Amino acid sequence: MKSFAYWINGAAVLGIAGMMAMGSGIADPGIDTMTTASIAPPADADRFMVVDHARNRTCIVALHRAAGYDIHRLEPGKCDGMPPALSEARIWQDTATGRVRITDRKGNVVMRLSADDRFGWNVVEPADLALSFEAF
Repeated sequence: MKSFAYWINGAAVLGIAGMMAMGSGIADPGIDTMTTASIAPPADADRFMVVDHARNRTCIVALHRAAGYDIHRLEPGKCDGMPPALSEARIWQDTATGRVRITDRKGNVVMRLSADDRFGWNVVEPADLALSFEAF
């Protein structure tokens, strides 16, 4: 019959071997990194908190969705002290590439957004505009 110390030593050796395999990449921890890194913003969000990362300010904008269309009315709230591009924003358009184009009343593009891996969008154009739109 094997002693208790024999089984404890065997478990310790297996544990160390498992840790080494995980550390070297031989064993996979079972986490699907593609799925966890690609959480898309909710498609039906109707309010966003806009975060100005450069000035450390926030404001709320409302999105009035038109069912069946990819163009929606954007209504900035009280966004005093935010970049002027946000006060000009009036139209939210979902594009075929999965991005968002925001235009003013005349149809001029004021910013382009790309999906964030959280629940929102980051401004990618203009590049000097450090804003994110976070759904809630």
